Amino acid sequence: MLVWRLQSSRHPLINSEGAKLTGGRWNQRGTAVIYTSESSTLTAMEVIVHHGGIPEDYVGIQVDIPDDVEIGSLDIPEGWPNLVPEEITAELGTRWVQDCRHAVLRVPSATMSISGYNYILNPAHPEFGRLSFSFEPITFTHPRLRPHS
Repeated sequence: MLVWRLQSSRHPLINSEGAKLTGGRWNQRGTAVIYTSESSTLTAMEVIVHHGGIPEDYVGIQVDIPDDVEIGSLDIPEGWPNLVPEEITAELGTRWVQDCRHAVLRVPSATMSISGYNYILNPAHPEFGRLSFSFEPITFTHPRLRPHS
């Protein structure tokens, strides 16, 4: 399975530091994960939601997850995403990382109801080393995709 990520070209190819430093929807601060999405389009939408556009220095990263790597899932609380605080999902995701049963977790995207799935990668899992990462050139030509100052 191929999943996608957009990140600053200033960071290493495999980078969980941002999520570890700030926390996120599916991880508490101090928990290292890598956020990816099922498509490059959903990845772009996730970045736009968080940054107001795609920063100039962002590059595409394609992650190849071998077919025999088991992908975990969570019981998503009823009313998610509107009625479930991010603290709850961050706790669920952090517990998933700590349990270390899977290298990859499938979670729904909160960007819109039919947007698809994101895949959270656990760099602490023994099978994480089986995933392969590669930079992929992506050009964002429309100026509205860039953050507004």
